[in-house]
Amino acid sequence: MFELAKPGLRKSDAAILRIELLGSMSAHMLDGSSITPTGAKTRGLLAILALSDRRAVTRRSLANLLWSRRSDEQARASLRQEIHRLAEALSPLGTDIVDVQRHTLALKPVLTTVDAERYLNATASGILKLPETDAVLLADLDAVDPALDEWLHAQRQRLRQHLVATLEQALLSLPEPEQKMTAAARLLSLDRLNENAWKAQLREFVRKNDTGAGLFTAEQCLAVFQETLGAEPGPSTMAVISELRVRHKGGKTASEGMGASPGNDATSFSDAAVSGPPGNLASEQSERHSSLYGHIASVGFLHGTGGPGLALRPRDTETLFDFLTTELAQFGFLSVFPPETVAQEAGKSSQARNTPVSDYLVETKLQSDTTLPGASSAGSHRNAARLTVRVTDRRRGNVIIWGDRFHITPETVDDTAALLTTEIAWRIAITEARNMAGRPAEDLLPAEAALRAFALISRNEPAAYPQVQMLLQRALQREQDQPFLLLVSAIFRLVRSFEQWTAGACRKDIQVATELTRRLVQVMPDSITSRLLLARLLLNNPAEQKYGLSLLSELRASSPPGSVIATVSAYASLISGDPEAGCSALDLFAKSHPTHPLVDLFDVDFVLMLLLTGQAAAAARRARTSLSTAPTRVAMLVLNLAALQQLQRDGAADTSGERADVREQLARLAPSLPVAAVMEQYGHFPERQRRILSGLLSEAGLPETTPDIP
Repeated sequence: MFELAKPGLRKSDAAILRIELLGSMSAHMLDGSSITPTGAKTRGLLAILALSDRRAVTRRSLANLLWSRRSDEQARASLRQEIHRLAEALSPLGTDIVDVQRHTLALKPVLTTVDAERYLNATASGILKLPETDAVLLADLDAVDPALDEWLHAQRQRLRQHLVATLEQALLSLPEPEQKMTAAARLLSLDRLNENAWKAQLREFVRKNDTGAGLFTAEQCLAVFQETLGAEPGPSTMAVISELRVRHKGGKTASEGMGASPGNDATSFSDAAVSGPPGNLASEQSERHSSLYGHIASVGFLHGTGGPGLALRPRDTETLFDFLTTELAQFGFLSVFPPETVAQEAGKSSQARNTPVSDYLVETKLQSDTTLPGASSAGSHRNAARLTVRVTDRRRGNVIIWGDRFHITPETVDDTAALLTTEIAWRIAITEARNMAGRPAEDLLPAEAALRAFALISRNEPAAYPQVQMLLQRALQREQDQPFLLLVSAIFRLVRSFEQWTAGACRKDIQVATELTRRLVQVMPDSITSRLLLARLLLNNPAEQKYGLSLLSELRASSPPGSVIATVSAYASLISGDPEAGCSALDLFAKSHPTHPLVDLFDVDFVLMLLLTGQAAAAARRARTSLSTAPTRVAMLVLNLAALQQLQRDGAADTSGERADVREQLARLAPSLPVAAVMEQYGHFPERQRRILSGLLSEAGLPETTPDIP
């Protein structure tokens, strides 16, 4: 044990005192002889020194912890007596174990071992090597002194929290299923409501197809939550339980029913993705935890009021949160609790009573704001308010994953709500994807696979597309109507279409994406996001452009101009022959939502619009930025080449060297890419815009057609 706690030191080196703090305190010499101090205060003194991470503790702190109800002078005198008693108790060791200085005391680390330190120093890779214990830390030192009681409580919490965090990390990092199950069992002995542990056990039973043991564990889980909280576990845990129930009833999984295999090509993937469930699969899937199935995280809101000085109208505040909660729920992977309101002056206990039990907490506070630096005209608005927003991950110690402040008025409430929706959903999605990064792909639930795929898509690296396709293919075979999975699958097809240069491949991706999105609209007919994506895809098909424009017109009437609708409105303007209007709409969106994933996911549209509105310098600058992080994107290289050629044509700059570098990169990535293949990508654009782009690429040295290969 000592070797685990202090790697590199041997027990025979110098350690002559073993202190045990788990349970009742005991102190032993190497031969096993007990030299435990008899007095409670003396044992308390030794315990404080042993749990101080081998750092020196001031005499003042020791006196305050052991004699909090005495005067300073009396406490210091009593401490001197206890130091003498401790030295007497440890005298059989034959050497000084306690380093006594004028103002501080400390245990000499090399001469002592402390059992609790082994657990406090344990890592995820070594935690299972330590024996499991349910002993209470220093069980014999309660009621010695009120201050010591508080210290004891803090130390017990410190030990428990470290063990819980380390075991949770072990669940993610340990390679063997048996190790994960052991870590989960230990975790549940510490925290009966730990959903990470329950899910780890349940998923292992799913993986082994041991539905009997899985259902028994599921019933235990449900009973624990019902007895303790009077409620069921969270959505992601219920999703695994639902899957176990379906398997136990003998129902086929989606992949078994379709006879699909992970090695299917793009065509088989599209067929599996858009076809309906066979046989009685639909009835089986309908039993799966209704609308909560597939949600992997929950979001709660805690709204602090700003007091009587707040001038913003109550109905404006209600509008803000109604929009925010409704739109977040429509992303399809979040369970959203309605907002709770807590007076700003209320204490922590009041907030604790009102805070919803959720994975993420969105805390907001509205305050009067009549002065805002840099915005004097807006700051003078009589109904102005300052909105402070903070999003914390409650499962990981309330770590703040995003926060910001906004100056809002009744006129900007809708825009602010739209911005908050996209920012919060984006931050939670990325956080969840990072949290599950260490888990095998086969262990992911469909919505979790969609999150990982979304994180990979956001990198804009074409090399990741095969991995994304595999993730989504497997997930769709398991659950074909999970909203977020359908959304990500459609986005993937659209983004990948930018890099499709073979005949018909681009149109095929757009077709499959359109079918996936139509199904998404059927699953969530009220979702603005799904209908907006459908409008964007319909615009790529000349036969259905009028339907896309009609759908977009309806959405514009019910959404703020600075929302995500601006991106599709810009694209609609581009294909309608008015790129200037499109560029303005896109610029508004980029300024309002600088960190939104669509800014990077659809940056091809951004660069294209800048190029076709005569802003070649801005187009080249934006293309360089994109290529700096993802230099293998052929679509962006092509547009960068066109923008550089426009700069050369205008005499704005000599771009010959940079154009040569771009052509060299294109020759490596797409050796025979002709102008004709590029123009096939933009066959739904007006003829005038197609001529502009094809002319620039031809002048830049791209061949008109694929050269003949002898």
